[in-house]
Amino acid sequence: MTGIKLETFLDYKYISNLRLSKENNLLAFSISKGDLEENTYKSNIYTYDLKTKDLKQMTSIGSEKSFEFYKDDIIFTSSRTKEEKDLDKDGLTFTNFYKISLHGGEAQKLFSLPLSVSKYEILQDGTWLILGSYTEIQKDLLNIFKLEEDEKKKLLEDLKKKIEEEKDFERFGEIPFWTNGSGYSYGTYDRLFKFNPETEDLKAISPEEIRINVFDLVENKAYIAYTKKKDKEDIFEDLGIINLEDFSLENIFSNEKYFFYSVTELDGEVFAIGTDMSVIGLNSNPRFFTIKDREITDISPEGFDYSIGGTVNSDARLGENKTILKDGKKIYFTLLDGINNHLYSINKKGKLKKEIILDGSIDGFQIGDKDIYTVAFREDRLQEIYKFREDKEERLTNFNDYIYDNYKISTPEHVEITNNKTKLDGFIVRPVNFEQGKKYKTILEIHGGPKTAFGSIFFSEIQYLANLGYVVIYTNPRGSDGKGDEFSDIRGKYGSIDYDDLMYFTKEMVKKYDFIDQERIGVTGGSYGGYMTNWIVGHTDYFKAAVTQRSISNWASFYNITDIGYYFVEDQVQGNPWDDYEKLWDNSPLKYANKVKTPTLVIHSENDFRCDIGQGYQFFSALKYFDVDAEMLIIKGENHNLSRSGRPKSRIKRLEAISDWFERKL
Repeated sequence: MTGIKLETFLDYKYISNLRLSKENNLLAFSISKGDLEENTYKSNIYTYDLKTKDLKQMTSIGSEKSFEFYKDDIIFTSSRTKEEKDLDKDGLTFTNFYKISLHGGEAQKLFSLPLSVSKYEILQDGTWLILGSYTEIQKDLLNIFKLEEDEKKKLLEDLKKKIEEEKDFERFGEIPFWTNGSGYSYGTYDRLFKFNPETEDLKAISPEEIRINVFDLVENKAYIAYTKKKDKEDIFEDLGIINLEDFSLENIFSNEKYFFYSVTELDGEVFAIGTDMSVIGLNSNPRFFTIKDREITDISPEGFDYSIGGTVNSDARLGENKTILKDGKKIYFTLLDGINNHLYSINKKGKLKKEIILDGSIDGFQIGDKDIYTVAFREDRLQEIYKFREDKEERLTNFNDYIYDNYKISTPEHVEITNNKTKLDGFIVRPVNFEQGKKYKTILEIHGGPKTAFGSIFFSEIQYLANLGYVVIYTNPRGSDGKGDEFSDIRGKYGSIDYDDLMYFTKEMVKKYDFIDQERIGVTGGSYGGYMTNWIVGHTDYFKAAVTQRSISNWASFYNITDIGYYFVEDQVQGNPWDDYEKLWDNSPLKYANKVKTPTLVIHSENDFRCDIGQGYQFFSALKYFDVDAEMLIIKGENHNLSRSGRPKSRIKRLEAISDWFERKL
């Protein structure tokens, strides 16, 4: 067996888009895998026969991610032809739909829509309900089906020319003006459309003035959660129903404090999962609501205080899976409890039921007549598909057995540390060739969020460091998810109780494990973890080296330049640059840059619009001004999600830089 290396994650099989066809007794899902040569990820669709246990690869092009069952076919989206790929390169957004028979054969193209499609449902009459977006410059494409071939060709050429002419300019008139992972977002419309493939009639059925974020189809109605487009995009959502017979929109709930994750009809009543942000602001745990006569009623069970639809932290997943799903008269959902992600259900009366309670993380699921099928991390294994029935779980796939047959894995050990009556979940991963009696250099990893949580599931970066000979320790300080609202609430307290928890945990781990070399401990983290890394090096010299990633260094500038700044800072730091500048500055790591002695590497993605690159520039410049041993690595073409879904070469460069810095400085 060999150690996990920089490029080992290219061998992982990532499972997403799990779907179940009860009629055909089949599961379908996407398998994604890294491709270093093309510097991308290839995704193909597979089916699993629940009777015969036969596994079948349905596609092989490598660009098939989004799909649904429809009768005896799988409908999927892909860019397969040179023409489709050329349109993508030219900046013209089309979503191309194909179908392939469950019985085999070649894929057949259905049609292309001049939209970026995020969700679709096929109605009983064969028409499609589509949630799609388009930009102002591409608005004329919505009429493309009404044009003759020569007119279509001319329109496309005109738009290509216009896009080329405008590529060096951006104009916007609202905030946020960009979105991480998507770029500049002004003039983008998110609307529901109805499309008839037979007549090629594409009709918008929701107004441009609203942005639809969630929709669910129930017979001839579309239940939606939406925000109104304003100069300043609000985070609060209204609920509505679109009648698909006459396309009328009925507002069923207007509000100034709720945000919704799901809205549907459950056993004849409107049912929603959301938060009123009344407990701890943006990070308040979700609640269950019914809506009648424009009145909203909280039906959550007494004492319910959990995070819904989340996952345990890992950098070894790619793509989406369903974490909230209606089936019959119940809503099923994943629920983060401590360090594990379980599956629960609830009915319209608020009766809660535990469905699957096992260690690990359920990343997605489908509900059968007797069985539940999940994509999950179990023990220290990468994702696989499992079947659950009558309190027993059976693993159905072995996509990632190769990793365990060929690479050394160090199993995380769970520890519990109590800091001033607060219990903290922590973990230690020993080097893969651990020898008792030796002292080991150690790294403290700090998660992002802050409202996320580490668990004992597989984490590629941590395994890589363990294979280099490091001890890796990590914990869920106050501010983390999984332990209720009170534990998660660090509004106005960033850098105080969370800092205390991280330092106390580290020092207790040094006392507990005599193989940790106290003179060679480093610290790293990204996003909120980057903020805390910046804060730590400005407040203590305990760590001998630091790597800060996609970090926040200055709340005052963060407020006005990121896609979430104008509401996140108000909520979490509880101030704005005009009325509370001193408060924001006091909570900014940049203020304490003159105290830093720790050698620090700053890593930032050029297109990070969540924690903009200016945050990294400011911290690096200050460190150099005060003669700190510091370097900065900019990774071009990547965004805030670099460590999880960045291009393979970028992810390798990032890990290489981290390990090289710690090798040199520890």
